[in-house]
Amino acid sequence: MTSPTFVLVVGWLFVIFVTLAVPFAVLRSRDGLLVMARIPMRERYWVMMAPQLILGAIAALTAFITGLELFPSRMPSATAWLLGTAFLVCVVTLMRPSWRQTLEDPSPAWRLFTPVTGRERWMWVTLAFAAGVCEELVWRGVLPSLAAALTGSVPAAIAISVFSFAVAHAIQGLRSVLAIASIAAAFHALVALSGSLYVAMAVHFVYDVIAGFTYARLARQLGKLDPAAESPSVPTEGERGIDPGGAPRGNETGDDRDA
Repeated sequence: MTSPTFVLVVGWLFVIFVTLAVPFAVLRSRDGLLVMARIPMRERYWVMMAPQLILGAIAALTAFITGLELFPSRMPSATAWLLGTAFLVCVVTLMRPSWRQTLEDPSPAWRLFTPVTGRERWMWVTLAFAAGVCEELVWRGVLPSLAAALTGSVPAAIAISVFSFAVAHAIQGLRSVLAIASIAAAFHALVALSGSLYVAMAVHFVYDVIAGFTYARLARQLGKLDPAAESPSVPTEGERGIDPGGAPRGNETGDDRDA
C-alpha cells in the first residue's frame, strides 16, 4: 500500500514539473525550435513525438500512484458527443483567420504544424493523436485534479492548468498565449460538461488534424510551398542560423499565432 506521504510528494512533484519546468523548457528552447521548423517534418518527427509520449507516460504513472480515476468505463452520451462537435466547429471557425495571419508573419513557426507530403500527412495524424490524448491527460486530467486536491480550490487548479498549457505552447507565438489560454479554459468546460476526457481528447485530435491540413492548403495558396516538390523550400545556411563562413549566427526570433 502506497503511503499518503509518498502520494503527496508525487502529487506536488507533478504539479511543479508541469506548471514550472515544462513551460520553462519550452521558453528556453523556443529559438532552437524555430530553427528546427525549417527542417522537413519527416526529419524531426520523433523530436516532436517524444515529448508527447513522455509527458503522457509521466501523467499516467502519476495518476496510477495517486489513485486518480480518469477513464470511466461508461462512454460519453450522444449529447456529450454533439456538444463536442459543436465546440469543434466553433473553435475551428474562430481560429481560421488566425491561421492565415500566422502564415503571413515572418516567423517560420507555422512549418512545425504543416504536413506537405503524403507521408508527412500520416505523420501529422499520429502527432495530432498523441497530442490529443497526452495533452488532455496532462492538462485537463491529472494536473487540475492534483492541483485541486493540493490547493483545495477548483478555480485555482483550473487557472494553474490553463496558465501552464498556454505557456507550454508559447512556441506557437507569444501573442497567441491568450488565445490558447481561452481555448484551454473552454476545454476544461467541455470536460466538465461531458463528464470525462474522452470527448475532449477526440476534439483535440480532430482540431489538430484540421489545423495542420489547413496550414498546408493556405501555405500553397500564399506561395509558401514549392508546388512541384510539395515541400518547404530548402533553407539556406543563413536561414538555418548558420553563417556561410561556418560560424553560427545569433538566435532567430519570431512571433506567431496558433492554437
